[in-house]
Amino acid sequence: MEASSHSKDKVIVIGAGPVGLMTALRLAQVGIRADVIEKEEDLSQQPRAVGYHGGALIALKRTAVYEKAKKAGFTGKGICWRKPLIDDGPNGKKLGDIIAHLPFAGNEDTIDEQGNPVLYLPQPKLTRLFYEACIETGLVNVFFKRELCDLHNDLDSVTAIARNAEGGLESYRGAFLVGADGGKSATRKLLKIPFKGHSWPERIVAIDLLMEDKNIDPAFYTSMIIHPINFGLVTPLEPIKDGQKTLYRCSIAVDPKDPRTDEELVSDAHVKYILDKFAPGPRPLDVQILNASPYRTHQVCASTMRRGRCLLAGDAAHMNNPFGALGLTSGLLDADALADTLDLIINEGKPMDLLDVYSDARRKAFQTFVDPVSTQNKLRCANDPETATEDWFLRSMINPNPEESEEFNKMFFDVWRTDMRKLISKTA
Repeated sequence: MEASSHSKDKVIVIGAGPVGLMTALRLAQVGIRADVIEKEEDLSQQPRAVGYHGGALIALKRTAVYEKAKKAGFTGKGICWRKPLIDDGPNGKKLGDIIAHLPFAGNEDTIDEQGNPVLYLPQPKLTRLFYEACIETGLVNVFFKRELCDLHNDLDSVTAIARNAEGGLESYRGAFLVGADGGKSATRKLLKIPFKGHSWPERIVAIDLLMEDKNIDPAFYTSMIIHPINFGLVTPLEPIKDGQKTLYRCSIAVDPKDPRTDEELVSDAHVKYILDKFAPGPRPLDVQILNASPYRTHQVCASTMRRGRCLLAGDAAHMNNPFGALGLTSGLLDADALADTLDLIINEGKPMDLLDVYSDARRKAFQTFVDPVSTQNKLRCANDPETATEDWFLRSMINPNPEESEEFNKMFFDVWRTDMRKLISKTA
């Protein structure tokens, strides 16, 4: 069994996704070394998150990648809700009528020069920026094709045992271990931490494609499509190119009664079939499909995010449906709070009890904000578009009350984000 160098101030991170790499980068920024263990052979290219806003943008700005992410992506104001496709002349379809707009919460720390509070950048591109920034620090090592198979959670250290591509075992030892290895987290399972909640009955098919949308709202790029069965969203993944095809993401719900396998759902025939009901443009559709991925959505949370010297973050700790961009963004906020917590303990000698403060604060953020808000976002989309405005929230977007809007927006900063230094100061 090979072993990496041991260090009392090294942190072992399981998972080289954006949450794990952001944690490692934030630690490196305060002089703490990290070994990142990833079971796949490279960074994931699966079509997943794309938008970052509210407190998550503050967290992102605290890293060395924000300026590069800003240059690689683009910004917008928020989202809109629409009815399904309608006819656009004799041989085409366009996105349905806009029902309501929601400008995302912003403040002086998150609004850009144009007053836009949302940053758009596909998750794989953000992950690559985190990876490159980690390597540049000289304090982060990333080991691919290493799958966590055991760990020893001792009083003064943690040892992770990983199986490499050749079947051999390798040992990685550090002062703490962060499990950021996704919804099927091996870390969480080895720690025997319950994952409680429920799964939604629908499967979502996320499709990345090149298409032209001549009916897009220039301020609210992301459209939530309201439909009782085939609800979903349409959003650009790069700046809109007038008169040219632009990279878009269409995420479309599939009838829970659909008997097809995941492989059948992403077959060329089925992807073209659901896009015909969802994507705007001339008929037959003039699009180029680049990627399609099926997945199920869940509303679940770990019973704790701390077990000894082992911590959970991101999807390893909690999962929610993607409507409202509260998934990866919540994971980035975990990374932000956790890096501060470990900095306080390792570099400033604060007590280990701060790990419980981190766990409680982030679970509270999920239970009181992320879970209920994302749940209602999803149910709002899985609705009859003709009666959608019976919903109080959509009506409040149509006829906004400034006081109510301010109260709602504050939650994206004061509840969603955890400022560990401020929190322990108040506790003390």
